[in-house]
Amino acid sequence: MTTWEYALLLAVSLIMLVFFMYMFWRESLTRGRERPAEVYTVIKCGDGAERRRKYQDGDYVGKQTEECAGGVIAGIYKEVQQQ
Repeated sequence: MTTWEYALLLAVSLIMLVFFMYMFWRESLTRGRERPAEVYTVIKCGDGAERRRKYQDGDYVGKQTEECAGGVIAGIYKEVQQQ
């Protein structure tokens, strides 16, 4: 290989390195602004009413709860903000 070919290879490598560093930097900026999503549990009471509370470890759909008479967990949802 000639000197010009080595120089061209080095230039292309540096351009690719700068490009990938820019892409990584740009992605890290957008991730820093995102808020973590809130997870909620929906409980159906025996009288048909629905209640919503923050997710607690051990929650699963169909689990009996003591929050209201005849309460059963009907769903677990993640709430994210619209952009």
